[in-house]
Amino acid sequence: MAARRGREMASLEERVAYLEGQTAEHTSAISELRLDIRDLRAEMSRRFDQVDARFAHFDAKFGQMDMRFAWLIGFQFATFMTIIAALLNVYFR
Repeated sequence: MAARRGREMASLEERVAYLEGQTAEHTSAISELRLDIRDLRAEMSRRFDQVDARFAHFDAKFGQMDMRFAWLIGFQFATFMTIIAALLNVYFR
């Protein structure tokens, strides 16, 4: 903390100067921390934008797959109904 000369305490001016120096160091450290947090936020925002773009791409792909899946299920249902109709036709003859 404050510099000591032997057993006596440092003068008031020395102690105040020491505290002013510590305050200046803390102020500069806080300023650097704020800049780092701004940079981190900017980087995170950029990364989230990239992730959002990727999800938008996958949503488009799944939209196409949903439509193809619906057509596939429709064809399977139509085939199943045709087979049932043919079996019922043979059974009731």
